Amino acid sequence: MRYVAQAVLDAPVERVDLAEWLFTLTDAEYQASARGHHAAGVTVDDRGRGTVNVESVGGNLLVQHYRAVRADPAFVEMYSPTSRAYLYHLVPVVCRVRWILEAEPADERSSVFSCTVDVELPPLLRLLARVTAMPFFLRKHLVEETAGFAADINRKLALARAA
Repeated sequence: MRYVAQAVLDAPVERVDLAEWLFTLTDAEYQASARGHHAAGVTVDDRGRGTVNVESVGGNLLVQHYRAVRADPAFVEMYSPTSRAYLYHLVPVVCRVRWILEAEPADERSSVFSCTVDVELPPLLRLLARVTAMPFFLRKHLVEETAGFAADINRKLALARAA
């Protein structure tokens, strides 16, 4: 299941640094960006940078341990090979999640922020996801999350301009 949502950033792509933004995002800022966000943190170890995200989507709890695949100013790819989804907060299943953040030029004063989520589920769980409207809830959450992330990025860009 692959979903993409977009929002506008109030700066040219040359002024956007998604890697810096993601790896300095506080737990409070993460929680403020979408209703289903419960917690987030950044990890750094001998395998590189990563994040841990805890969120609820469509009544299911997700715990994602992402690792940076690529982290550039205009493109960040994170991958969680062992995300835990707790169906209805009870039944644990493992899935893979690829999360991509991207900024592309729109015009000389703005850029387009894209947030892509690609969820790989076992075959039986894919069927169950369709029956329980999981695609609808994932899309809805991604749209809300992307708008919230863009608002946070825009707020930080405005603060940087004012400094």
